[in-house]
Amino acid sequence: MQKLPIFAVFINCNIMTSTVIIPRKSRISVSVPQSYIGKQVEVFFALKEEVEKPKPSMPLSEMFRGVFSKEDAESFMRHTQTMRKEWDGI
Repeated sequence: MQKLPIFAVFINCNIMTSTVIIPRKSRISVSVPQSYIGKQVEVFFALKEEVEKPKPSMPLSEMFRGVFSKEDAESFMRHTQTMRKEWDGI
Protein backbone atom coordinates (compact mmCIF):
# COMPACT_ATOMS: atom_id res chain seq x y z
CA MET A 1 0.00 0.00 0.00
CA GLN A 2 1.37 3.41 -0.96
CA LYS A 3 1.85 5.94 1.86
CA LEU A 4 0.02 9.18 1.12
CA PRO A 5 1.63 12.44 2.21
CA ILE A 6 -0.32 15.39 3.52
CA PHE A 7 0.40 18.99 2.67
CA ALA A 8 -0.85 21.84 4.83
CA VAL A 9 -0.40 25.60 4.79
CA PHE A 10 -0.73 27.53 8.05
CA ILE A 11 -0.73 31.28 8.64
CA ASN A 12 -0.08 32.99 11.94
CA CYS A 13 -3.72 33.96 12.60
CA ASN A 14 -4.74 30.31 13.15
CA ILE A 15 -6.53 29.91 9.81
CA MET A 16 -5.50 26.68 8.16
CA THR A 17 -5.82 25.46 4.62
CA SER A 18 -4.85 21.88 3.92
CA THR A 19 -5.03 19.38 1.13
CA VAL A 20 -3.76 15.86 0.52
CA ILE A 21 -1.50 15.35 -2.47
CA ILE A 22 0.54 12.56 -3.99
CA PRO A 23 3.74 14.16 -5.32
CA ARG A 24 4.90 12.86 -8.70
CA LYS A 25 8.33 14.49 -8.35
CA SER A 26 10.43 16.08 -5.62
CA ARG A 27 9.37 19.67 -6.41
CA ILE A 28 5.92 21.18 -6.05
CA SER A 29 4.56 24.71 -6.49
CA VAL A 30 2.27 26.44 -3.99
CA SER A 31 -0.15 29.26 -4.74
CA VAL A 32 -1.32 31.32 -1.78
CA PRO A 33 -4.47 33.42 -1.47
CA GLN A 34 -4.05 37.16 -2.02
CA SER A 35 -4.91 37.75 1.65
CA TYR A 36 -1.80 35.75 2.68
CA ILE A 37 0.59 38.08 0.83
CA GLY A 38 2.89 39.85 3.28
CA LYS A 39 1.94 37.55 6.17
CA GLN A 40 4.00 34.88 7.85
CA VAL A 41 3.10 31.47 6.35
CA GLU A 42 4.24 28.07 7.61
CA VAL A 43 4.35 25.14 5.19
CA PHE A 44 4.23 21.69 6.79
CA PHE A 45 4.76 18.29 5.14
CA ALA A 46 4.08 14.94 6.81
CA LEU A 47 2.92 11.50 5.83
CA LYS A 48 -0.81 11.31 6.37
CA GLU A 49 -0.54 8.30 8.65
CA GLU A 50 1.79 10.29 10.95
CA VAL A 51 -0.79 13.02 11.65
CA GLU A 52 -3.90 10.89 12.16
CA LYS A 53 -5.49 11.45 15.54
CA PRO A 54 -5.41 8.55 17.98
CA LYS A 55 -8.77 7.04 18.88
CA PRO A 56 -9.99 7.61 22.44
CA SER A 57 -9.18 4.79 24.83
CA MET A 58 -12.87 4.42 25.77
CA PRO A 59 -16.19 5.16 24.06
CA LEU A 60 -17.60 8.66 24.52
CA SER A 61 -20.65 7.19 26.26
CA GLU A 62 -18.33 5.84 28.97
CA MET A 63 -16.37 9.09 29.22
CA PHE A 64 -19.56 11.10 29.88
CA ARG A 65 -21.40 8.55 32.05
CA GLY A 66 -22.73 10.30 35.16
CA VAL A 67 -21.87 13.82 33.96
CA PHE A 68 -25.50 14.82 33.37
CA SER A 69 -28.39 14.43 35.78
CA LYS A 70 -31.09 11.91 34.88
CA GLU A 71 -33.46 14.79 34.09
CA ASP A 72 -30.93 16.49 31.77
CA ALA A 73 -30.20 13.19 30.02
CA GLU A 74 -33.93 12.61 29.43
CA SER A 75 -34.33 16.17 28.14
CA PHE A 76 -31.40 15.72 25.74
CA MET A 77 -32.89 12.41 24.55
CA ARG A 78 -36.31 14.00 23.86
CA HIS A 79 -34.64 16.87 22.02
CA THR A 80 -32.54 14.47 19.95
CA GLN A 81 -35.59 12.40 19.03
CA THR A 82 -37.49 15.55 18.01
CA MET A 83 -34.59 16.67 15.80
CA ARG A 84 -34.36 13.25 14.16
CA LYS A 85 -38.10 13.30 13.38
CA GLU A 86 -37.70 16.74 11.81
CA TRP A 87 -34.84 15.48 9.64
CA ASP A 88 -36.83 12.41 8.62
CA GLY A 89 -39.60 14.71 7.40
CA ILE A 90 -37.32 16.59 5.00
